[in-house]
Amino acid sequence: MKKVCVISTVNHNVGDDFVRTGILSLLREVLGEIEVRTLHKHFPLTVRGDFWSRFDSWTRGLPDRLSWRTRLARLVDLMPMNPEADLALGSDLIVQSGAPVYWKNEYSKCAHNEWFRPIVEKRWRTLQGRVPLLNLGAGSCQAWGSDGAEVVEDEECRAFIAQFTQWCGVTTVRDSLAQKMVRQSGHEVPLLPCPSVFAPGAMNVQPRDDGFVALNYMPNGGHYDLAGHGPGLRQRWEDVFCAEARRLARRHPCHLICHDRKEEELAARLLPEMPRFFSQDWQDYLAVYSRCRFAVVNRVHGAVVAAAMGKRVLLTGNDTRLLTAAEVPGIKILPVPEAVLTLKEDLEEIEACESGPVPAAFLETTRASYLRLLRAALKP
Repeated sequence: MKKVCVISTVNHNVGDDFVRTGILSLLREVLGEIEVRTLHKHFPLTVRGDFWSRFDSWTRGLPDRLSWRTRLARLVDLMPMNPEADLALGSDLIVQSGAPVYWKNEYSKCAHNEWFRPIVEKRWRTLQGRVPLLNLGAGSCQAWGSDGAEVVEDEECRAFIAQFTQWCGVTTVRDSLAQKMVRQSGHEVPLLPCPSVFAPGAMNVQPRDDGFVALNYMPNGGHYDLAGHGPGLRQRWEDVFCAEARRLARRHPCHLICHDRKEEELAARLLPEMPRFFSQDWQDYLAVYSRCRFAVVNRVHGAVVAAAMGKRVLLTGNDTRLLTAAEVPGIKILPVPEAVLTLKEDLEEIEACESGPVPAAFLETTRASYLRLLRAALKP
């Protein structure tokens, strides 16, 4: 049985769970039964085994203003490695699972991510030639409208993209800007829909219509205000979303789908009269999206899995992660600066659309494309 080390997150982001599940379903089809070893990329000490995974869980909620967890991870990783306990060194395959991989903003840049040096440079390089390295479903995360120049013109970022792509047996990207940035760094890679489209099928989730609308709200319309719109647009988005959600609730039952505690707390404050859904189990989110009539969301992967189950979806956001949804049928993309002007009309449009499943041919063709690449890279 092959041991597969997955660079992902643990108990951190429901979307990452969707992506990882989709990737693992593809790998099982190619490799058969596998042993999955997931490390938390934001605390890469988890690669060293159970103690550090428990330490990650114990300290996750502690204040980290000085990034002490990152500093500790770098310090401990100077110590000798134990190949028998190490999740990467003891694996037969290492996979970077989805997520934004190519970015640069005022806070950070992809060349300085937490996981590349300790996992790829330090560990995989010692296995090079014996253990394949894959980068599947990689994406961009720039302000909406970016052409990626700020990333590829940065020498460190361009070198990181080129080196990581060169080392990987397979790289696939999930959005057109990511593909462009990799191309401008010297490599051509395929653009394929995010592997999260396979998560509902992998978990055997069967869609139905329970009549409610799935709503999801994030301040700014996303994790960050990368374009620097400031508090003005943030307040306008809050006002417009709440007004239109209440108007929509007069016509349909509406549930606020909260992907984390902060979203749940914010939903309780802004729309206290509306039912809320939150769970510690990521699989519950597949189930709730499977039962909605249609979805109006800020979470990209909520949009992707809902559309993969045949739901009509309106996705609003403020960065290039929106382009992930452009590769999936059934999703209308609406940047927040437009949404504050047209959300009422867009909601009326999505209400009027006929529901219909994502064509089986789309999922079959996408799966076949992934499997062809993986079989070529992982053949005995």
